[in-house]
Amino acid sequence: MRFKLYLALENPEIPIDYRRNIISYFKLALSEYNEEYYKKFYNEKDPIIKNYTFSVYFKNPKIEKEKIIIEDRNLELNISVADYETAIILYNSFNKQKYKKFPLNKNTVTLKNITMIMEKEITTENITVKFQSPLCVRYRENRKDYYYSSRHEEFEETLKMNIKQQLKITNLPEAIVEDFKITPINAKKVVIKFYEKQIECSTGLFNISGDKDLLTYLYNAGMGSKHSAGFGMFQII
Repeated sequence: MRFKLYLALENPEIPIDYRRNIISYFKLALSEYNEEYYKKFYNEKDPIIKNYTFSVYFKNPKIEKEKIIIEDRNLELNISVADYETAIILYNSFNKQKYKKFPLNKNTVTLKNITMIMEKEITTENITVKFQSPLCVRYRENRKDYYYSSRHEEFEETLKMNIKQQLKITNLPEAIVEDFKITPINAKKVVIKFYEKQIECSTGLFNISGDKDLLTYLYNAGMGSKHSAGFGMFQII
């Protein structure tokens, strides 16, 4: 299930590290809607795997070192969820926030409307995708994180490890990932600021192949590490 939130800013500037503010918005919406649902998805600092993703769209943004300037003061928050129950929880949570101001750094944002987004059915084992939010591929060793864009030779195998981790909250077997393939078509490296860290990611066009059930899950839940924090959302071309 996919839906879009139309949000209006009080002034045109938002921080370059805006994803952390969007996550705070998720937390507020869930906590005000139902405290149990909030704890289900965000229980203090517990590393809870989630089956949703999001991306943010700005029209003609001016990107500076520490901020983004959006002249029309509008942004669109696209949300994709892999299961109906969670989708309804999130939809109702945000719907309760309509017309309320939410603090966003030195700014405020107000939800004006919510609309549904048409989903595409995956009928083949090979699709071309365009990332709406950067693909984050992470390898963790000895409490240290390493991030790989598509230019690294470790990229595909590490992504498969990340996907196996995602599947722990599903009924899909880890073995389904073995035949997964991802090939850059028109991809590029991007560096994203996230909670004061500089994270190397990938964006652009890719070909992905694998079991249809796996591709469908990744399409709905997002792909890769930090997918529920505004990374790894894609559309099918």
